Amino acid sequence: MGIVSRSGTLTYEISYHLTQAGIGQSTVVGIGGDPIIGTDMIEVVRMFEEDPETKYIVVIGEIGGTMEERVAQYIGSGKVTKPVVAYIAGRTAPPGKRMGHAGAIVSMGMGSYESKVKAFQEVNVPVARTPTEVVKLIKKFMP
Repeated sequence: MGIVSRSGTLTYEISYHLTQAGIGQSTVVGIGGDPIIGTDMIEVVRMFEEDPETKYIVVIGEIGGTMEERVAQYIGSGKVTKPVVAYIAGRTAPPGKRMGHAGAIVSMGMGSYESKVKAFQEVNVPVARTPTEVVKLIKKFMP
């Protein structure tokens, strides 16, 4: 299991739930939620795809920016063959309100919770509504 996340706290929570369910992680990468980062989700997902120890991928995103929409498009391009589950934080964030996180900027119809969920759904990536639901969705892919 490879996890790539913009949220440190949600990384801990989802990793904990996966571990409690007996699902280990091969690699966990926190890229942060700031607008300027050292690597992006596409690069990490590409590495997971190439890693023989990684059988499944979890993408943990949040509102703001377009990184999740871009990684969904990459997944949909056919370059990712491993099962992917996504979780997007910010489902209940009020629209138009500035949030405290530097990367939580929503503009021109992109970066919202809805646009990110739609992007993943359009490429057949299930999106968990809660962190604990990630485990249930991953288990659907497991033998």
